[in-house]
Amino acid sequence: MPYDTIAPGNSRQVNDLVLVRGGPAYPPKGQIMETTVAVRDRVTPYEVVIGWLSPDIDVISEKKIRGNVPQKVYDQQNVQDMSDSKKVAEAVAFQHLGYNVVQGNGAAIREVRPGTPAAASLKPGDIIVAVDGKPVHIETQAVDAIHAHKPGDRVTMSVVRGSAAPQPVQATLASQNGQAFLGVTLETSGLQFKLPFEVNIDSGSVVGPSAGAAFGLELLDQLTPGELTGGGKVAVTGQLFLDGTIGEIGGVAQKAVTVRRSGASIFIVPRANYKDAKAHAGNHLKVYAVDNFDDALRVLGSLKGSNALSYVPSAPKA
Repeated sequence: MPYDTIAPGNSRQVNDLVLVRGGPAYPPKGQIMETTVAVRDRVTPYEVVIGWLSPDIDVISEKKIRGNVPQKVYDQQNVQDMSDSKKVAEAVAFQHLGYNVVQGNGAAIREVRPGTPAAASLKPGDIIVAVDGKPVHIETQAVDAIHAHKPGDRVTMSVVRGSAAPQPVQATLASQNGQAFLGVTLETSGLQFKLPFEVNIDSGSVVGPSAGAAFGLELLDQLTPGELTGGGKVAVTGQLFLDGTIGEIGGVAQKAVTVRRSGASIFIVPRANYKDAKAHAGNHLKVYAVDNFDDALRVLGSLKGSNALSYVPSAPKA
């Protein structure tokens, strides 16, 4: 039948999946756990009925999950998502220790939203290489420079279009949620990760992006003395992005059931997933909603014996 079932999978510690070579390593006693779901595609009518009857299994049309993407392509995307999530986890962990590991050639414009300040002068494919005279190498530098302004301010950017030399471009910033807004979607041009020493994350057969936050926290725990978890067992799920944002993931209801069965006392989830996770967490599993990596560190920092607050920036970025 054209349906998939999503059922509880496994929860396991990622301590032994993260290996640091050539640099300081402090194997923690506490456990940070990733959690998975078990997905079956093209299920039988019997499996559909079982899924409908079980409060822990979702039955979803394959069209809703994959759209018009062929199964083989969808599977390849999930493999790539896992590969990307490991690189991002490494970058975020090292950045919290002061390393400059993310390198690029500027902030490339992937999308320009109609009717925004950017629409008058910028195009997809343009690369922002400076904002207000300050060089931009990676996407977050451009975002931070724009957000440092107030709505109504005029911002000056140096923009490369095609093979031409950089040209000055000005725009008057609008307001979105009280923050300065240009109206572009950015990505780092020529993105590279230059780690100070070797890190290997063995994800095994698990695919998808949702282990990124767990990998990032575990790597930070291994690179630093002390215990981020205070020596306890903490489950984490969420897609980690280069700016530290932890984004929504799928199957969180089933993951909450898995974590509940694992014996973990705390489950850290993206804010958008909190309601579903809480509804399936039972009476003893504490669920915490986070927006970003620093929020996750603050949750861990509330645990007895944790040193996580040492790695939270003292002040937010401009």
